[in-house]
Amino acid sequence: MTEEKRGPLSGITVLDFTWALAGPYGVMILADLGAEVWKIETVHQNERRRGNGPWVHDVSTYFFSVNRGKKSIMLDLKAPEAKEIIHRLVKHADVLTENFSPGSMERLGFGYEDLKKINPKLIYASTSGFGQTGPYRNRGAVDIIVQGMGGLMSTTGHESDPLPSRAGYSIGDMSGGMFTAIGVLSALVERDRSGEGQHVDVGMLDCQVALMENPIIRYFATGEVQKRAGLRHPLGTPHQAFPASDGWVVVAGVKDNNWQLFCGMIGEPELAVDERFTVNADRTKHYEVLEPILFNAFRRKTKQEWLDLLSEHFLIGPLNTIADTAQDPQVLARDMIVELPTWTGGSLKVSNTPVKLSRTPGGPTTGAPKPGGNSVEILETVGMTADEIEALIAKHVVATEPA
Repeated sequence: MTEEKRGPLSGITVLDFTWALAGPYGVMILADLGAEVWKIETVHQNERRRGNGPWVHDVSTYFFSVNRGKKSIMLDLKAPEAKEIIHRLVKHADVLTENFSPGSMERLGFGYEDLKKINPKLIYASTSGFGQTGPYRNRGAVDIIVQGMGGLMSTTGHESDPLPSRAGYSIGDMSGGMFTAIGVLSALVERDRSGEGQHVDVGMLDCQVALMENPIIRYFATGEVQKRAGLRHPLGTPHQAFPASDGWVVVAGVKDNNWQLFCGMIGEPELAVDERFTVNADRTKHYEVLEPILFNAFRRKTKQEWLDLLSEHFLIGPLNTIADTAQDPQVLARDMIVELPTWTGGSLKVSNTPVKLSRTPGGPTTGAPKPGGNSVEILETVGMTADEIEALIAKHVVATEPA
């Protein structure tokens, strides 16, 4: 490494073949925790090809947000010389990550079985829509496909709305990345005991099934198929968002033993003695009757008035917009928004890592790399001479500038 790295993964090198969102997001977690990431990009790469807009300071914000803290080497993977270069990089890598369709890396000659012969300690992580096995193995998938197939979209939105709803951000992609990072970290721990690497296989659909743990156990335990719950929790009542006079608040922590207190504090004491609402199961059963009464009660005060009134006895918070969240004092106090430089001379603000470590703090300190900006540095790290590198650049096997 050419610069001091922070974080518990300092000294770990990741050879990163990932693209789009799921793979890069998982590798971003490793980079935030201090890993040195060598991102493989095509010699034809430039900012317009890297990802979606908006483009600010002539960089793709989509790409920037999940490729911060990485280094870029641009190669023509179809060139005969590329195979030798990858083999040299693999010898120096602890981890290889990829999220191509199953079989793609094998066709390039870079499958796990091939590369573990070169580096038996290599952790090789594959993220794909459906994993490396099973009847859907060769099918493509993106975020919305696995949100649908994993059951998430059937539980999101309002029961009265005939249209299903996608979650408001790409949880299908990002959970795939998170579980890939967890898989890599667990394999690194195991390698400390065995001295051997292994293949980490993560399917995005599997991740959605894992995240649906409560609806799934309830289905097998009771036969109940969870319906769309809208603003509320399917089991707890009230446990939801309510409209204040100037926005929305989210309330939880109302139990049977403090239901009467809640009713008095919101100005609806008669609800406390209504037999339809005295226990949670009955409140949930009669939710359609209860909700309009609670809505009317909450509309009588502002968000801040409700926060001041209820926060001592119940869990309550404002329903924030993204702009609200970005300005929240708690978010700022936890350094959850950081400003990183772009390779074009500007800067962009991104969300920080939520992992706060007392002795080996991580977190991003650099933005996404210039396409090919680290090609020479990385090749020098694995022992190539200046003459070798110049010859590869002249043959367009390696690039150091955006196309």
